[in-house]
Order: sequence, then structure tokens, then C-alpha cells
Amino acid sequence: MPKLSRSWWHGFFISATIAGAGILTSISLRDFRTEALPPENRPIQSGIPGYATSSACRTCHVENYTSWHGSFHRTMTQVATPTSLPDDMSKLDLTFNGREYKGERRSDKFFIRVRAEDGSYRERQQVVLLTGSHTLQIPWLETGHGRTLQQLPFAYIVAERMWAPVTQTFLIPPNLKEYYSLGAWNGACMDCHVTQGQSRFVEGNRWDSQVAEFGVACEACHSEGREHTERNRNPIRRFKLHLTTKTDPTIKNPARLKAPDSALDCGQCHSVWAFNNMSDKIDFNRHGSAFRPGAHDLAQRFVVQPQPADHTEEKDFIRRTEPDFFRSRFWDDGMVRVTGREFNGVQASPCFRGGEFSCISCHEMHLDSPGQTSLEKWARTAQLKPKLDSDAACLQCHRTMATNISGHTHHVADSSGSRCYNCHMPRTTFGLLHAMRSHQVSSPTVVESINYGRPNACNLCHLNQTLAWTAQKLEAWYHEPMPQLSSDDRNIAAAVQWIVKGDAGQRALIAWGMGWESAQKTAGRDWIYPYLIYSMSDPYAAVRFDAWKSLQTLPGFSDFSFTYTAADDLISEVTAYAYEKWLREIRDPNATYQPETVLDADGHFRQDIFQRLRSERDDKPIILAE
Repeated sequence: MPKLSRSWWHGFFISATIAGAGILTSISLRDFRTEALPPENRPIQSGIPGYATSSACRTCHVENYTSWHGSFHRTMTQVATPTSLPDDMSKLDLTFNGREYKGERRSDKFFIRVRAEDGSYRERQQVVLLTGSHTLQIPWLETGHGRTLQQLPFAYIVAERMWAPVTQTFLIPPNLKEYYSLGAWNGACMDCHVTQGQSRFVEGNRWDSQVAEFGVACEACHSEGREHTERNRNPIRRFKLHLTTKTDPTIKNPARLKAPDSALDCGQCHSVWAFNNMSDKIDFNRHGSAFRPGAHDLAQRFVVQPQPADHTEEKDFIRRTEPDFFRSRFWDDGMVRVTGREFNGVQASPCFRGGEFSCISCHEMHLDSPGQTSLEKWARTAQLKPKLDSDAACLQCHRTMATNISGHTHHVADSSGSRCYNCHMPRTTFGLLHAMRSHQVSSPTVVESINYGRPNACNLCHLNQTLAWTAQKLEAWYHEPMPQLSSDDRNIAAAVQWIVKGDAGQRALIAWGMGWESAQKTAGRDWIYPYLIYSMSDPYAAVRFDAWKSLQTLPGFSDFSFTYTAADDLISEVTAYAYEKWLREIRDPNATYQPETVLDADGHFRQDIFQRLRSERDDKPIILAE
């Protein structure tokens, strides 16, 4: 056998190396193309013209990027990953409406298998997106219809680290078993939970949804950034703008806009809005919002205020086609009653009509005063400006009141009754299983409670007092005319009436309000126990949840366990036990109860009055459309 020369081996080695490198390169290119291809089973981030995404802002605006990144706006919608989903997603094992739902993890992907009542399993569905991050998280599943999503019928309540049916995390009638229809995220949720979303309806149950960026990112508030980033690569241009203090026309800064336009920047999402016409709706669906920060209106849409005489034809159309539209969102006088729609309240406030007041009068979208508060606290306190979680928010304008707060409030200066927010922005809106502050700055009246059913600020704190008591105080202090009052309004505490015979929205507000420390200190705690325990069996799950959480704020019940989503018989068993626990172990035998609380000397309900109030309960089905 002839001996091969060194040159032959050298040539063979080079050829093999080249061939091997070629194979590896082919594999790498194949894998790169696979990774580069966008997923086909969910909405995608796409190169929408003009948009550069938040990553392009990071280089120059490091501090602003950092505070935005720590905010909950960023995480309003996230791609489903091990870090974005709840920790126990792979261990999910839940039953709802006759079906079993089981979680499964494969590498960094999560799937749900559904077992129907007949015992058959459906094909597993991947969990692809997540809406919400700090209060309530809702996972969305692939459907096999392109980028169309289906909602997992369970939501994760973050503070409780528990799963609950979605229908029991909103204030909706107990007989409503399904809340989100197929494609609901594509057709509705993405309107506000992403940056420049395009629903892109195709046909049937098929959507081809795309977004500029998941979550509410820089360009949602500052407008498209591509031109801004490209032109500011020129350092001379940047220095010139800084030296001349001129506004950069390639970007919008809400802080430099007129107050109404600045507030509309937030109002594009935080409002009840409707389309001007079908043509605008189709345009919005295909191309996304035509509104850009700095504009004077929402372009294809308008902010729906029930009382003003604007857009009469459009609002009449809404009333004809959606009879419960206004009742599901507003009190009868037009004040908004659901959270997430704060701009409606701001726009209806006298402060706003002065032309100088906007959302950023109190809130800041970036932590501009580092060191005064932590980024985490700032995010969890609604991004309030430092020191503006107190009277300072109002006194920055109403300066003359600062020298004599008590003279205006008729309460001790350091008491909750002297806090501007508590009187002028009481918790009369509801959402995410919480009562939240109204953003329509107003003054408390008894008329708002009699005519519209809205709890007034005085009785939300003085839970043990009647409307007559409040009317007398308001007449003596502020010369408000005394209204006509019923016998119940003169003799029964307003909060007792609301939590027993109010509609589900009123009952939820009071169930939450009875856990408010300031109200407990003002009205006393002893008499509150039986009302919260009674409300834990309310037909509306949201009321049950808030009653339970408020009960946990009372002595003796801090660790009280309660499954608010359980079957009726189990709920009855637990509430009976809770009542006996209070009556036998916790109740002070020497306690006395005001007659206005409808409790007798032993702490029992006065059955004649209580049962009458219960028979008068407003049982009309209600949905608060958050």
C-alpha cells in the first residue's frame, strides 16, 4: 500500500475542515432562520412603521428607561416565560364548569390540557401571553387559529398567591360562566395593554394581531421614536437642542404639553371611549390608533361622558345596541364607577376645567426624584409624585387652605377626616377586587347617595352613621340644604343599608370599606364583624372576597381561611363557623351597639329590620365593565 504524502494529508485536513465548517454554518443558519421566524400561534411584535421600541430609548435615557422598566405599565402584557408566569403554572390542576385544567412544562414553554366531562382530553394548548402583573394575571392560550387567543378561564390573584375562575375575579352575575369569548384579547384587551396594537381581524375566529411592543412602553406616551433616534445620532443636533432649550419636534413630552392634551395622553387608555363610526372602527382594527401624543382628541374615538350633549347620535346608538353600557360603567349622574377609566373622572372635575390640571399634576411616569422613595414603592403607589400621597397634592394649588386645614374640614388636622383625598376623592370606583379612589374631584353630599346610590365620603368613613347625621353636619358646616329623607335614612346607618340592600357594586364597596383602618377607628370595629361574615355568603364572588379580606383586618380573624370560590354549602358552613367564633370567642360581652347598626344588645341582627332590608336588596344583575 503506497504511503500518502504529508501534502496529501494536509490537503485532506483542510478540505475536511472546510466541509465541516460548511455543515456547521448550514446548521447555524437553519437554526437562526428558525429563531428569526416569528411564532405563528400568538400576536407578535412587528416592525410597525415609525416605531423603534423602548430598547432604542435606553442608550440615551438610562434613568427614564430604568423607572419605566420598573413600572407596571411595562408588564401589562408579557410573553409567557418562566419568569413572567406564576411560579406554580406547571402544577396547575383546577376544575371549572365541568372541565379539568392541568398545567405542563416543556423546557421553557407551558401548556394546558383540558379534560371534558366525558373524560376525553383535548389537544394541549400552549400558554403564550400574560395580561397583568401586580394584582391580577390572566394567561392566554393558543387556539390553532393563527394569532387568535383564548383565555384560560382562571386568573391568578397575586397578593393571595391563588387561582380563581376569571368570572369570580370581576364583579359579574354569578350565573355568568364565561366572561371572555374566543378572540377577546385580539378584539378588545390589546386596545390598551400594548403599544400601538393592530387587531387585524381576518375572518371567523381568526386574527393576525401585531403590536409595536408588548406592554405600555415609551412610544405609547411619547409617540413614534424612529425618526427621533435616527436624527439624534448626530451629536451636534443634540447639543444644539440642549443649548437652545428648544423642544425636539421629533418626540412628544407630556410634561411640556398643555394640561388637557397631556391628560389625553393617559386618557387614550384610561377612559371609557367609543368609536365615532364603523369606518373609524375598521381603521383602528387594521392600522391601530390614529391618536398621537400631543393631539387634542382621540381621532377615531371619543371619550364617552353620559351627561354632556356631545356625540348625541353616537351615544343614542350605544343606548339602543347596548342597553346596560352606561349602567355597567357609570353612576346615574354620570360619575364613572369602574377603575381603569380615571380620565373620565379627571375630565369631569372642576380642577380640569381650569385648564391647568392634568394627570401629571399628581402622578409621574418616571421617578424624577430619585432617593426620595424606592422604585418598588413608587410603582405600587400608583406612581404618585414624591410627597403627593398626602394633602400636598391638593395644596400645591389650594395654598390658602394650608394654614388652617381644620377650619375647612371641621376635623382634627392630623385625622383622616382632614385628608383632602378622603373627602374629595373617596373610594367609589371598583375593579380588580378593590374599591379605589374616584378621580372626579367633588364635594360630599347626601343627595348623591339618595338620588344616585353612590356612597358619599362622610358615610364611607362614618360607617355607623345615618344619612340624616351626615346631612345635618353638611348643613351646619357648609350650608348644604337638608334633603328629604326616608325613615330608614333617618334611623339606619347608610353603610348598613348599602351592604344589605344595595346593588352588588354598592355591597362590594362597603365590604371593602369595612376593612379600611380609618373607618374602623372612626366607626368602631365590634359591630362590623356580623356584616362582613354575612357578606361572605353574598351571591357575587367579588363581594365575598372583599368581605373576607376585610374580616382578616379585624382582631381574631387575621389568619382566617376561606375559599371564596367554594360551593354554596361549604361557604354556608364556613360562615356559620365564623359567626359562632365571633359570638363566642371574640365579641366583648360588655359591648353596646348603636340602634343605627341594627344589632341588638347581644350582637344579633334585629331580624324584623334586617329581613326587611334583605327583601329590598337590589338583585338586578350587574356587570362592572373594568
